[in-house]
Amino acid sequence: MRALGGVSVLALAWGLACVPESSALAAIRGASAAYEQAAEDATAALNRASLAAGETAASGAQAMQAPAQPAPAPTVAGPTPDAPAPVEQTPPTASAPAAPRERRDINPYDRDIPMTVPLNFNSRVLGELPVVLTRDDRFIVDTAGFKTLIDPLLTPEAQTELATRLQGVTSFAPEEINDTGIQLDYDPEQLAVLVLRIDPTKRTVESLFRGGKPETPGLPPEPFSAYLNSNVSIQRRESTGDFSKPSVFLNGAIRYKRLVFEADVQGREDLFTGEYNVERRYARFVFDQPEDYRRWYLGDLEPEIRGRQGFSQLGGVGVSRQRQRFDSFRNNVLAGGRQLVLQEASTIRVLRNGVFVREFRLDPGQYDLTNLPLETGSNDIQLEIQNDSGRAETVAYSAYLDAIELEPGDYEYGAYFGAINNGIFGSPDYSEGELAFTGFWRKAFENRPAVGIGFQASQDAQTLSGQSQLILRNGARVRLDAAASNGDPGVGYAFALGYDHVVDLGETFDSWTVVADFTSEDFSSIGNPTGQNPTSWVFSGGYSHQFSQDWLANVSASYRMSRSDLIDDSYSINATSTYRFAPEWSAQVGLEYSDFGASFGGFQSGGFGATFALIWQPRYDRRVEGRYNSARNSGSVRAQQSSENRVGSFGYSLASTYDDGPATVSGQVDYVGNRFDASLSHTAFGRDFSNITQEQITNLRFGSSISTTGGKVAVGRNIYDSFAIVYPHKSIDDHPVIVGDSFEGGRYTGRSGLLGGAVANNLTAYVNQSVRYDVLDAPLGYNIGDGIARVRPTYKSGYAIQVGSAKFVSALGRLVGNQNRPVSLISGRVTPLDDANAQPELFFTNSVGRFAVQNLEPGKRYRVELFSTPALGFEFTVPADNEGLLDLKTITVPLDVPEA
Repeated sequence: MRALGGVSVLALAWGLACVPESSALAAIRGASAAYEQAAEDATAALNRASLAAGETAASGAQAMQAPAQPAPAPTVAGPTPDAPAPVEQTPPTASAPAAPRERRDINPYDRDIPMTVPLNFNSRVLGELPVVLTRDDRFIVDTAGFKTLIDPLLTPEAQTELATRLQGVTSFAPEEINDTGIQLDYDPEQLAVLVLRIDPTKRTVESLFRGGKPETPGLPPEPFSAYLNSNVSIQRRESTGDFSKPSVFLNGAIRYKRLVFEADVQGREDLFTGEYNVERRYARFVFDQPEDYRRWYLGDLEPEIRGRQGFSQLGGVGVSRQRQRFDSFRNNVLAGGRQLVLQEASTIRVLRNGVFVREFRLDPGQYDLTNLPLETGSNDIQLEIQNDSGRAETVAYSAYLDAIELEPGDYEYGAYFGAINNGIFGSPDYSEGELAFTGFWRKAFENRPAVGIGFQASQDAQTLSGQSQLILRNGARVRLDAAASNGDPGVGYAFALGYDHVVDLGETFDSWTVVADFTSEDFSSIGNPTGQNPTSWVFSGGYSHQFSQDWLANVSASYRMSRSDLIDDSYSINATSTYRFAPEWSAQVGLEYSDFGASFGGFQSGGFGATFALIWQPRYDRRVEGRYNSARNSGSVRAQQSSENRVGSFGYSLASTYDDGPATVSGQVDYVGNRFDASLSHTAFGRDFSNITQEQITNLRFGSSISTTGGKVAVGRNIYDSFAIVYPHKSIDDHPVIVGDSFEGGRYTGRSGLLGGAVANNLTAYVNQSVRYDVLDAPLGYNIGDGIARVRPTYKSGYAIQVGSAKFVSALGRLVGNQNRPVSLISGRVTPLDDANAQPELFFTNSVGRFAVQNLEPGKRYRVELFSTPALGFEFTVPADNEGLLDLKTITVPLDVPEA
């Protein structure tokens, strides 16, 4: 309802500044709330207001007992200056005369005021309720609206009693229902009707801990949508001066209703052969049944696995069921919680319990996470993966067992069948035709331990797995994970038993975890058919204590038993403490004693050492940290500012690492444009800092997308799930439309122009969210609409949102009556005379007679009908060349207005 650079046309908000006294201000605020609701359904509101105007002119006895008209207008204020108060003529009840009492001043005007206010009970709002504030400071309640809100709180017998008491009555005074056990009052400060008391014997059973109600779904997406992301990357080696052939990354999706086809293709130079290879990463159909939390797959599958199951890519068909909304397909697969599969060169940042540990630059490959030189024990690991294609992903896992994190009574499953991919990298290869099945089912029962079962089978390996967890009386949990296999190596088995306990101490907590994990030498799965199990037992445990919001400490230990003659047993004992000594500063210190019998990327370590780290984080997107570990003789310094998903945003990072000899220095700059994003990075490597320039690599990446939906096409930044194209109506096609989460400081996410509408590229499937839009330099008074669209995308879906319409004019004016007195707080309706089928718009004035009318079309004539006694009105014409604002100045009607 506003335009950036223009003026607000909300008459009430604009007119509040003219209110002379606080009581009048309260009345206008109530009418303002009514206006917001009425704007959603103008026709219904106006019909009720029209009927109410006739009712308020009726006698009080008719209004109280059996009025001929429906209840007062529920959404607008409509003064009837000459009408008597509805309750003044009500005869007293002979059997129970009411004792006179002084009433609060809830209505400062000498007339009845219909309005809509909240109905409150026990500090919560039950809903909106139509009432009439009478001239003698009583309030009359609409029967139908009240029963709709109060009935859910009453027993069936109490509902029947209330219905009998109010039978044939469309509105009532609060004292009329006191004998039903319900007492009401009106609070002029809150502008609300309060339910003071409900007889306890008449209240229904109410849950003390109620789950949240599902939010009303937002707008559904367009039936058809499609997008294609493209990223181009080129490298230059300083030592040779050669440029690599450009790497091209293409991915996108086509959606029709519930069916989605998605694919990912890349072309890049082979570093060993120099040949340029084009590879299909995946291509598949996805069909969702969100009402059943179910998703079907056909094509290249990345099966979800649980527990001790092994991972292997399949080509075939699959189905999964998860109540938690469906996760997007992951580019980098965490296989079985123990291995990371990278499909392209990436930079990996390792964070443990939210604290940065190390950074790696890794080529495409498969990496064993169990050999990471981390403190095993109480580890919550996050891997921040920055791919060469520009996509940033986060893979999180726990060093412990795969918990069955389901709500009581909920369940999940997955089943996949197809041919096994013979390779790990490049295009999937199913040429050998070996078939496999993998699936699982897990359920959390109401009063029994949660269970999970899984089965995998191929020609080379068959695995049966199971999971369970038992909640103990003290809130602790025991978890069991076991599996048995049969394959070429023979019969194998694996199991893990874990115990964890968290004690909530209010603002602090204690946490214990202990795990024993065993894998037999011959244990196999479809992801490990040959039974490569170099480790037998792994024992680990940890304890954490939070002293305060600023101070956390933990102790952890682990022991790993090796089967290999080449790798010794490994163990680690460490203690760390993190303390935030200022809002922007925190420090970490730690002691460790370790002996890693395995290596990771050539890294080995052992012995006693200490860790020191200092972190400065002045704001959410900026972080500087430095750390040193004496046991490994390694250290790092990193300064980073993350770019935001808005036009003109810059990000950067500067980093240097040292690993007991080898050293790196790197820097990167990111820029976010309207139709693209780009990054430039430079990294220098050396055997040590003295020859840090021994090898240098510079990389430039450029990314963009093209999308279409609703007959519109636009170019924007990369899209990874759903999107919206926001475009201007032809009446303002020369004014840019912008979208964004916030427009503060001129920020926005996308802007319309020659390459199509503004693209909102960051919508998430199956979540209600808002698309905010505005118009730059809109004509004065131009009505762009609500400025926000509430949407609920489906998987990889699109929206086409038009800003503005043919009815864009807003009219302003002031209404006065006889003797030039302002006609304040009067309601009515606006009807176009050129269109008999058009719906009327709401009309009302504020305390000084000002009014505003929206959704008017140039070249049309309109009539305003006032809900007054006698009935009056006026007409006006919108000029054909009007660009947005029409000033009607002062309009006089022959109405006698009482002197204020």
